[in-house]
Amino acid sequence: MKFFRRHLRSKPGISLVEVLVSTTLFVIILLSMTEIFKMILDSQRQAIATQNVQENIKYFFEVISKEIRMAKRAGGGCSHLPAQKRFATSSNLYGDILYLKNYHDECVKYYLSEDNGVVRFTVDRGTDFGFLSPSKIAIDDLHFLVHEENGSQAYISINLSAHSVGREENFSNMRVQTTISSRYYRN
Repeated sequence: MKFFRRHLRSKPGISLVEVLVSTTLFVIILLSMTEIFKMILDSQRQAIATQNVQENIKYFFEVISKEIRMAKRAGGGCSHLPAQKRFATSSNLYGDILYLKNYHDECVKYYLSEDNGVVRFTVDRGTDFGFLSPSKIAIDDLHFLVHEENGSQAYISINLSAHSVGREENFSNMRVQTTISSRYYRN
């Protein structure tokens, strides 16, 4: 028994203070790593939300650009469009409305409308109606500024602001402006 006691006393042990210090250091390192991981996830969410908003705005601009560039004079065929004009605007609760006659002789209307609490890009071609933006993207503002004078090339400046809907709502507020000119030179 004496041998056993001497053997135990000769081995160094871990004191309670050492256990508390090592546990505290481990918790601090773990919390730091968790915070860094959370920051990386938030950055990833922000990048994805911004990319989604950019891609949807780009799609809207591609669709509307094609029709603006090839817009025809109305010639009396569209109710909201004066006969010798290519473009006209009005407004609704959510922003401006753009009227034009496309290269297929359809009267087209671009505007914002609400769908289940989300304001979205909308196109109406008479028989063809639909949304140009997904329900994950909300359009806050849309303005068309038409420049059309007799004898000069018509162009439209478009201002809009948008953001993603959901948890990433605060990450992706975006304001965009562009100008598109008409390329249709026939009367």
